[in-house]
Amino acid sequence: MDQSRSAASPGEASEAERLEQAMQETPSGAIALAGITVFLLVFFWFVVYLFVFLPRGLVG
Repeated sequence: MDQSRSAASPGEASEAERLEQAMQETPSGAIALAGITVFLLVFFWFVVYLFVFLPRGLVG
């Protein structure tokens, strides 16, 4: 194994800490964004259903 990669310098340690912190924050933001997107999709589907399809009534 490469021993030089296992010994981390202080700069690499802080970079690893920043990466770990970013990976803890990122999933919650992605989940929030996905939740907002799905909510808007369902909301606008109901808007189209209520204001376009229902006023037409039964066809045929």
